[in-house]
Amino acid sequence: MSAKAALKVAKSAIDAKKWDEAKEQAETALERDPQNYFAKLFLGRANDGLGELEQAAAAYSDATKFKPEDPQAWLGLRGLYEKQKAAKVDENTHVGLKLAELYADLDDAHKAQTAIDKLVNHARANGTKQQYAHALATQLPSSPVYSYLEGRLQNPALTYTRIAEIHENEEEQTIKRLIADRKTRIGATLERTTMSVKNEVFGASPLEELYQGIIDWTNDDELRRIYEEKLLQRAYDALLALPAGEKAEKRDKVMKLAHDMVIIRHPFLLAWTIELEWRPGQEVEAY
Repeated sequence: MSAKAALKVAKSAIDAKKWDEAKEQAETALERDPQNYFAKLFLGRANDGLGELEQAAAAYSDATKFKPEDPQAWLGLRGLYEKQKAAKVDENTHVGLKLAELYADLDDAHKAQTAIDKLVNHARANGTKQQYAHALATQLPSSPVYSYLEGRLQNPALTYTRIAEIHENEEEQTIKRLIADRKTRIGATLERTTMSVKNEVFGASPLEELYQGIIDWTNDDELRRIYEEKLLQRAYDALLALPAGEKAEKRDKVMKLAHDMVIIRHPFLLAWTIELEWRPGQEVEAY
């Protein structure tokens, strides 16, 4: 039987939900034509119908390599990952973003936006807070589809704010947990342990960038002032936690943030304290 004939039988078997026959015919087609896109696509669908999800994912993934610009195999993967809920949140986010890019290339704004909405909703319903934050990032200006979907997505300031709130809560819990775990170590003091943990967490944190994103994109002057304060406070706290000898760059950032607030007469005590007490040239290690 030729690959074309086997594919025709496989398609009929899929329509009739005869999954074993569909799989057999798809494999026959692949024996005749190992690079056949539709044979891989049908094999993925047959394996999905049989509940062989990993094999289905492998077949769909192969199909995307044969014809990466065709949405069908990506849609097959999305269906698989949505079905597996919490087990495949990151994979679903990746595939959903790829679909959004494909639809943007096809100039189908509705489907592109729907792809983003679906991956965000899936992560919110099934993922961890960090996975949800990662999914939300597909709506930010850094996303490859933002320029195409701008105007159809919510204001980035709202997305930045939600992601920042997630990281704030997660980091607060992480700091408390790590301090509790480490403060009983031999030779440890609470102050030294606290500084070490904060330096570790702050060093890996995206919060300063997220706060800056809110400042840059919000149309709400009051919200901008709130996050200017939070950005300065976070940069200052990160400066304090840095080891001696590694503070200069962060100190310069803190001083600039404070100076910018003082120039506009923003009444934030930390900014004025830094501006008035640090300008004479006191050593950074004293703070």
